Amino acid sequence: MYRKRLAKLLMTDSTALPSLGRPRSERAHRAILKAALAELGKSGFRLLTVDAIAARAGVGKTTIYRRWPNKAALVMDAFLTLVGPETEFPKAPRALERIRLQLQVQAQFFHGRFGAMIRALLGEAQFDPDLARAFKERWIEPRRQMPRQLLEEAVRHGDLRADIDVEAAIDALYGPLYYRLQIGTGPLTTAFAETVFQQIVDGLRAN
Repeated sequence: MYRKRLAKLLMTDSTALPSLGRPRSERAHRAILKAALAELGKSGFRLLTVDAIAARAGVGKTTIYRRWPNKAALVMDAFLTLVGPETEFPKAPRALERIRLQLQVQAQFFHGRFGAMIRALLGEAQFDPDLARAFKERWIEPRRQMPRQLLEEAVRHGDLRADIDVEAAIDALYGPLYYRLQIGTGPLTTAFAETVFQQIVDGLRAN
């Protein structure tokens, strides 16, 4: 079910979209985001054009440029808005348990089609400053907010030491998933995510 819902985002065709109404409507905004993901899946980032996105979404290029400075910012907003919710933190009674479960969700996400797209974007970002900036500002930084809050909550509740470096802890927990996604040193499985969690958190727990 998880992967089918994600895959449907890329298969959305502009002809299936309802009338867009006013140029700055929320409906047009969402149509542009969907079109960006669809065109990205079709041609890759390097060959992606704002013209193609506009045509698929049924809007003018000026409508897109009123919202986003470039295609990189648009693509990363599309990922954050349409795909990001699929990797939200599951509900759990304790903050650390929410992180543990989300790491498994993240591993499953990276293992699928959108993980391959994230990997390709990371590669392109090494040569495209706009994409590198957008990836950091519009994907990475917003997605660090929740683990930051949960780690701070775990400290307040006495589950983790008070002296931990929260930013370093986030890197230690999620860095292995991005490393394995990019380098391919092994499979991205829930078991791997569980191992990462246990080994990192064991070193951070309050005595």
